[in-house]
Amino acid sequence: RGLKVSYLSSVIIHPTIDGLPTGTGSGNYFKLGNKRFILTAAHVVEGEENILIMEKGYVTTEASVVYLDAEIDIAVLVPKERLRYTKAIPFRRDINNQMGEKVFHCGHPAREGFHISEGLLTGTHTDTLLVNTFAWPGSSGSVLFDEGGRVLGVLSAIRVAGPFGYPDMVEHIVLAGNIKMLDQKTLKAALENER
Repeated sequence: RGLKVSYLSSVIIHPTIDGLPTGTGSGNYFKLGNKRFILTAAHVVEGEENILIMEKGYVTTEASVVYLDAEIDIAVLVPKERLRYTKAIPFRRDINNQMGEKVFHCGHPAREGFHISEGLLTGTHTDTLLVNTFAWPGSSGSVLFDEGGRVLGVLSAIRVAGPFGYPDMVEHIVLAGNIKMLDQKTLKAALENER
């Protein structure tokens, strides 16, 4: 189920200036009661005034940021209209974070479309998860799901390390903002205050 919902709910996020994309990120479409929203990484949309959500088939709609926490790198967006080709899945959190747990995400690395990846949860901290999975720029903001389709976190960064001080991207060691840091009460308040 986690693999399936990661694909069905996945969207591409384009911050824009004068209608032209300035970057690419990922996100996933959820529903909580009668509200619809997109979960992504804060750094994908921070400081951006215009955000386009692209669905499969290149259909786009504008979205606005209703919640942003740069410290844990999680943001919530609300599309200006309901998405047509993307399934809004029920928002359920996985707050147990079991080491070795199988995880899934669907991102858009290097603008290569909808790329599904599988991995393992290999480390947990209060606000960050460490995941062994494939990710590349453009995957930021992909929601990390467990096998039951519950949300663990949001992909944030690729671990950078290298011998003798030379930087090197290690694409299989990925950091994710821990969804435990976004409680239901805060999420509901952000969605209720949406303009």
